[in-house]
Amino acid sequence: MDSETTEPSQSRPDKGSNVGSSPSMVSEKESSVQDSSSMLSTSAISSWAKSLKLPQMQQDSQSANAGTSTFSRLASGLRMQIPSKTSVPTESSNNNSVTAQSVIGSFTKGIVDSSLTAVKAVQVKARHMVSQNKRRYQKGGFDLDMTYITENIIAMGFPAGDLSSGLFGYFEGFYRNHMEEVIKFFETHHKGKYKVYNLCSERLYDASLFEGKVASFPFDDHNCPPIHLIKLFCQSAFSWLEPDILNVVVVHCKAGKARTGLMVCSLLLFLKLYPTANECIDYYNEQRCTDGKGLILPSQIRYVKYFERILTEFNGETPPGRRCMLRGFKLHSCPYWVRPSITISNHNGILFSTKKHPKTKDLMPEDFWIRVPRKGVVVFALPGEPGLTELVGDFKIQFHDRQGDFYCWMNTTMMENRVILDASDLDDFDNRKLPSPGFQVEIVMIDYDGTTIPKTKTDHTTKGEEGKSSNESKASSEQSNASRKQNKDDDVFSDSEGEEETTTSRSKQGNTISTESRSDAGGISAVSHQTEKLSLGRESTSSEHRTSHEVKIDGAERATAIIPNLDSADIKAIAADASVFSFGDDEDYESD
Repeated sequence: MDSETTEPSQSRPDKGSNVGSSPSMVSEKESSVQDSSSMLSTSAISSWAKSLKLPQMQQDSQSANAGTSTFSRLASGLRMQIPSKTSVPTESSNNNSVTAQSVIGSFTKGIVDSSLTAVKAVQVKARHMVSQNKRRYQKGGFDLDMTYITENIIAMGFPAGDLSSGLFGYFEGFYRNHMEEVIKFFETHHKGKYKVYNLCSERLYDASLFEGKVASFPFDDHNCPPIHLIKLFCQSAFSWLEPDILNVVVVHCKAGKARTGLMVCSLLLFLKLYPTANECIDYYNEQRCTDGKGLILPSQIRYVKYFERILTEFNGETPPGRRCMLRGFKLHSCPYWVRPSITISNHNGILFSTKKHPKTKDLMPEDFWIRVPRKGVVVFALPGEPGLTELVGDFKIQFHDRQGDFYCWMNTTMMENRVILDASDLDDFDNRKLPSPGFQVEIVMIDYDGTTIPKTKTDHTTKGEEGKSSNESKASSEQSNASRKQNKDDDVFSDSEGEEETTTSRSKQGNTISTESRSDAGGISAVSHQTEKLSLGRESTSSEHRTSHEVKIDGAERATAIIPNLDSADIKAIAADASVFSFGDDEDYESD
């Protein structure tokens, strides 16, 4: 471009020479032309450079949108040149963006950390609230609902938090022992030396989480196991503990307290660490709970004592279940507001329910509980039937009452035919709304072979007394009838036979009534036999029916007043079979 500008400057002196220009003027012109050309070239170059710089600035501003201001992006979009004082270099913008990101990251991390800390604090608080009075293992960074009962027996709560135990079991990991922490604990302290026993019927998990060393002996919460299951558990635990003194057994249910306590106390008995059931229970309660209230349900305590008897009386062999017929119940010191319905069940299901039985399903509990002359005593039985249900081995009696349910577990082999349970022997009775001081439940059973109803001792005694009363005169018979009329208010549904045996006069009354139209011993036995037939709903001969009808009339009228919804056949059976409500008492109320 310099060469192009010099050519006209060379031609102009030629023209000047023609007009006679001086050399000095020529030199001045040349210098001015050179200055103008240099200025022209500088301005052209700067404008060209500016034209090249604007797109570059726009591209740079677009690539650094995250680090520049809104005003800078707007100016670059309008192709406006921003002064150098306000423009931010690319490196500084990158540094600012990194700084901003680090600040935001630190702030987010702080929020997350504080949130996790808060959640952890809430979780710890929830776990301590759920564990309640149970001792926790808080050493070496662990905080678990776990207790060493002995060096080789560990009781703990359910290890939750794994999906193999179900969705609810997974969420339980928030407030119960978490599976990962439990595994970490045993892998740290007892690696390869532990075996877990799960007693939950409602929760399971993948056994491979504990390297497959898991055994399940399930039964329901707040209930008792089949009595043979206790021995199987003890044998399994003993077979694991025996080979190595470092081996440990880990027993848990859901809370790790009641069901766990039943099995652990039985194991202490089996291992002969303590001689009696009461000592085992006391030791377990002290070790597991801060307030000594671990195994407290009466039925579960009863089953530990059953196992003690198995070890001492049956040489460690679980006896077979004794076959019985449940005849009925008596409630002693029973206030008027306690009239429960009844459900009898075993581990296979429901055996009897007053809400489903044909004779009671349409009755209110106030109707089928019969008041007896003795104050505060009510009786329940099924008239005309051998009993409520057949029982073999373990069974549960549950009383449903508006003031609160209560129940008990028992075993036919380990109990007598007649058992009286105090309120302290009944599960959940202390949780009822209204107190019932002195309340007792009497359970009456008889041996049963499935074909015939065995005769009770009272039946034989009554027959003997009937034979003796055959020699009494008509005068004594009339005198007895007069006294019976005076006692007209006495209820035939009461346990009158028991009262007859303790009072001679009442015994004579009952015998003379049955012998009003018979004077010889053969007639007495026929009447007695016919009365038994009527209680089973059988037909009778016309002459004997007239004789027994005299006995039933008075009772039938009173039955209608107490149970108006029963039909006539049931009422007659009730009146004829008064022994149903005495349950064959030999010494009823004798102690009173």
